[in-house]
Amino acid sequence: MGALGSDRPDSPRPANAGASVTVGFEATDRGLRIDDRIESVTYEIGLDADSIEPAETEPFRVPLTRAVDVTTSELVFPTLPEVFAYRGDEVAFDVTPGGRAEADARTYELDVSAVRLKLYVRVVDSPVTVDARGDETVVDFGAPTPVRIGVRSLHEHPAGTVTIDDTPRSLMRAVSTFGSALKTTSPERSFPTMRGHPPTIERGERFEASDHLEPPETDVRIEVPARYDAVYAVSSLAYYLGATVVPGSTPRLVAGDRAFDFPYDDLSRSANAVLRHCFVLDCVVRTEGIYPIDLAERATVLDRVDLDPATLYDRPLADRTAAYLDVPLDVTEDVFAWHLTVDVEPSVERAPLLSYLVNDLPFVRSPVPDAAAADTPDPTAVSEFFRSADTDAFVRSTRADDVGGDETADRPADAGGRVVSPVDAETVGHAWVGDDYPRGASKPTIESYRRQLDRRVEEDTVIDVTVVCNDPEMREEAADLYGFRDMIDFDIETCFDLSVAETRVALETDTDFLHFIGHITEDGIRCRDGVLDARGLDAVGADAFILNGCRSYAQGMALVEAGALGGVVTLADVYDHVATTVGRSVARLLDAGFDLYGALHVATESVAADSHYTIVGNGGVTLCQYPFGCPKVAVVNTDEIGSETLTISIRDYITRDLGPGVFTTPFLPDSSARHLSSPADHYFEIPHEQFDEILSSGRSPMLVDGKLRWSDEIDVSALRD
Repeated sequence: MGALGSDRPDSPRPANAGASVTVGFEATDRGLRIDDRIESVTYEIGLDADSIEPAETEPFRVPLTRAVDVTTSELVFPTLPEVFAYRGDEVAFDVTPGGRAEADARTYELDVSAVRLKLYVRVVDSPVTVDARGDETVVDFGAPTPVRIGVRSLHEHPAGTVTIDDTPRSLMRAVSTFGSALKTTSPERSFPTMRGHPPTIERGERFEASDHLEPPETDVRIEVPARYDAVYAVSSLAYYLGATVVPGSTPRLVAGDRAFDFPYDDLSRSANAVLRHCFVLDCVVRTEGIYPIDLAERATVLDRVDLDPATLYDRPLADRTAAYLDVPLDVTEDVFAWHLTVDVEPSVERAPLLSYLVNDLPFVRSPVPDAAAADTPDPTAVSEFFRSADTDAFVRSTRADDVGGDETADRPADAGGRVVSPVDAETVGHAWVGDDYPRGASKPTIESYRRQLDRRVEEDTVIDVTVVCNDPEMREEAADLYGFRDMIDFDIETCFDLSVAETRVALETDTDFLHFIGHITEDGIRCRDGVLDARGLDAVGADAFILNGCRSYAQGMALVEAGALGGVVTLADVYDHVATTVGRSVARLLDAGFDLYGALHVATESVAADSHYTIVGNGGVTLCQYPFGCPKVAVVNTDEIGSETLTISIRDYITRDLGPGVFTTPFLPDSSARHLSSPADHYFEIPHEQFDEILSSGRSPMLVDGKLRWSDEIDVSALRD
């Protein structure tokens, strides 16, 4: 939300810079435009330079992808990033949104949390004034000054490949290499960019791994039975701790010369609880390091337990972990809301997907799902939504023989598979790795992850959106869906009433996002003159999509298998009124920077449709970047609006580009403390006038009494009525 907060993506410790040039610089009328062509990140800096020249990146404290030299008297950032100014290794000052700082002439390196890239500014022997009190941030040097601007892309590739044979012990050895991707063993590895992509796994005749993939020397090991479910359960924990996984009859964690039994009979529950515990305490302890900030979670933890963060910060990982495990788990249990749970079928067939999953640092489990019926929508679940709706509401399915023509194309046999209900998860994101169709969870594929890592560099930074509406009664959903964001260029093509051939072309044409509106049958996608079965397509051009018709799961899986990264689909019949609301909401939330997980979670929260929609492929796909770190939702209950003030809460939705560990600074009074970004509620009491200013600062999502609204459509007086 434009005036609700910004996030710090990482620590300025060394990280692997990409070998290929994915970042471009372009002079504009306003100044300098920066494009990360793989991550679809665009950012423009205002400056008054006559020329922009390529420069070396070596003078910076951290590895960067590219740099340029300019001579300018000021830099104008169009957002309100946090700015940390370093003199050598010391923080000279930091400026949060709404703040101002100035410093005399020295050599400074400014760390700017702009968008989903690392941005640094270096000046030599210059005074610096940073002013973030308006709706932009101005860095003033007092006179034309040589300035070097450096950028690092956050695009990551796996550290290598490990080959395993078909035994749990071989998988243990592979998981033990995951920690080789950590860029530090200090508490700063709780920053997402300090955690590289773990090595990928492939199956073969025997175990093989390159020397550089040896487990790090952390003196931490995890002992579990040699079973696939046990190895999967501890995979994220082993990655984060840089631990070796070895066979053991009793599950336990050994740190240095101390051994700790897992706290619960359920191994996955234990491993996930220990992961959250160590992660939260690392976030607390890292405030003694290079970002000495006022972190709200630090105050919460230190109110509950006697810890010395300064002493813990300097300890080796094994000693620090042992000290953490002396702290009761309930100290941290409610401090941080986790973002993603992955349920993995306990078999070796799922092993090649594991490193892609663990890269997002999820909770990992292997529970047995329940079979689930997926028929017509439950009328009681949506009755509230239809109080004022037409009683003749229809669903978005139709018989194959009811279409308006006799042509049916590409119709292989039905994909089959049953709908299952995975065990409920406490997280916003929930993925299912196994057979069948999961209700309420995404179904990622290894191909969708590989395709995202291998996305080609695009010279064109415009976001292409294709909207296809094949039913005239559903055109309401197609109106004004995308393109509401400043600094983001959209090219939107809307098509109506396409034929089978035209729909096939739309699916095969390259586009960033495809939004289909219409009827879907078991045979395929309804068109003007017949039905197109996506299972007959050889290739799909869309990176991501929403198929907003009844029972679109099989068609959506076909799009992923043919080339898409991920998309939103339905598992059952959905009422048209509900589908229109969910479809428009998902579109607008993607437009606001949410990933598929977050967009679907927010969009279905107020229409009781979460059990009918799910995600196929990669749920972490985003359409565009949010300019202030993690996308945010403000939550307001009208019965908490007082005569002069109101209480709001802010939820952050973690994305793959800004994973767990970033922190946020709310742009609110009496909120100097930062918070770890998470979907947990952070509460604030603010005056009506300031809330109206926030609402007018940009178009952002809000949940008002549980219903999704947009900030540019309301004010306090309207909420009180």
